[in-house]
Amino acid sequence: MAYCNFDDVEARIGEDDLAALADYDGNGAADADVVARAIESAGALIDSYLGVRYSVPVSGAPPALNTCAVNLAIYFLRLGRDSVTEDARSQYEDDLAWLSLVAAGQVSLGLDERPAASSGAGGVRSESQPRLFGRDNPL
Repeated sequence: MAYCNFDDVEARIGEDDLAALADYDGNGAADADVVARAIESAGALIDSYLGVRYSVPVSGAPPALNTCAVNLAIYFLRLGRDSVTEDARSQYEDDLAWLSLVAAGQVSLGLDERPAASSGAGGVRSESQPRLFGRDNPL
């Protein structure tokens, strides 16, 4: 499940800028598969952060997560063209910091967290045979 789509990315930066970043076949339009890979990379990065607190992929993602995914996808598109600006790098770092805060529970997505593990399940049990040799039972 992607947290954003082609239209979200295009709405953020515009058709011309998207074509400049994702037109690898030279036809003047953004290549859908290039944008899809950037969106997939953004989703994978988001899941790597949120997986410690939520079941991923997060369903019913809030708008803030969509915004983060769009920002990350654009950053990955810029990386592919070696056109990462200082502003783009700063936005990327801000998004990673926000994801870290969400993962740490300092910022809420407003979603149910992953259910806690049952405290009654699991554990370690050890059994052994009675001692055959020792101080009271020499060889």
